[in-house]
Amino acid sequence: MTKTSKKIAVVVSIYHEITDLEAFSFDRLVTVFSERKIYVIGPPFLKSYIENLCKPHANIIIIYFDNVFGKSPKLYNRLLMSRRFYRHFLDYDFIALSQLDVFVVSDQLDHWCEQGYDNIGAPLFEGYTKPTDEFKSKGNNGGFFLRNPKKTFQILSQLNVRYSSISALWNMESKLLWKIYRVLRDGLVFNYKYESLKPRLGEDVYWSIIVPERIPDYKSAEPEVAMYFAYDANPRLLFERCNRTLPMAIHAWWRYDTDFVNEVFEMLDCQDKLEEITGKRYL
Repeated sequence: MTKTSKKIAVVVSIYHEITDLEAFSFDRLVTVFSERKIYVIGPPFLKSYIENLCKPHANIIIIYFDNVFGKSPKLYNRLLMSRRFYRHFLDYDFIALSQLDVFVVSDQLDHWCEQGYDNIGAPLFEGYTKPTDEFKSKGNNGGFFLRNPKKTFQILSQLNVRYSSISALWNMESKLLWKIYRVLRDGLVFNYKYESLKPRLGEDVYWSIIVPERIPDYKSAEPEVAMYFAYDANPRLLFERCNRTLPMAIHAWWRYDTDFVNEVFEMLDCQDKLEEITGKRYL
């Protein structure tokens, strides 16, 4: 595949001492992206731990953020909706951010950076973490995503876009009960305009649903495209829908279908490394 002219950074967040399964994810990420510039972001209280973890890898740069990890998902969401985060990556055309429950299958970043999207992640299903087999009409999961940091920073400089309108929240959902729930929770109780509660809505939903509605030239991937980029829920179903081709990454790989993931490990010959790190050859 032809290498893109785009400048790309891989970013991984570490907010606690990692488990064996997370260590396997991290090892896989730094192996697959060994030719990329990798940034590890984390809290200052883990400085020694993170430095020891990253020491063998010369291509890793560490950035510490105060008061955003280890307390609540709300604070991590806030970081990914802040200019202070994206300011670190304005020299890049794209950042690929991975959480530690992501298994990276292969490096397809060059391909996806040329597809014209400002944001892309695994598709969302109706039912979210209790998925049906029906895609939501829009929205991407944030466990593993590719994002345009310059465009994102520019949008965050327009303060009015930080507020989620009732109509945007209503249109997020296709089912009436979900529509009512979303409007009541995120529109009336936990709206963005209340600084102490901001943001309740997940940053992935914000960037893939709310922002594209408010900013027409901010393009987030449709589910029929996003499924080729990454899996989250329903990985086996997505594999079949993608003509039995694997995506770049599988988020929440030990959560939804371990039998499928074990089959992927066999395809990629990962069992020895999994056993070396976790003591288990299969999940």
